[in-house]
Amino acid sequence: MSSSSRGWIWAYNKARSYHVSRASAFVRATRFWLTGDTGSFTSHGGFRRSRIKR
Repeated sequence: MSSSSRGWIWAYNKARSYHVSRASAFVRATRFWLTGDTGSFTSHGGFRRSRIKR
């Protein structure tokens, strides 16, 4: 998958797959879309720290 196909929807679905709330996934996807990096966030029910980067 090329990085150009990794847009807002991809980042939102990826964050949701990490078991975060819809609101948190929305914020993380928007940040990913704007900057290419979600920043570190709590995922998997609070048991992990995750980050999605381009």
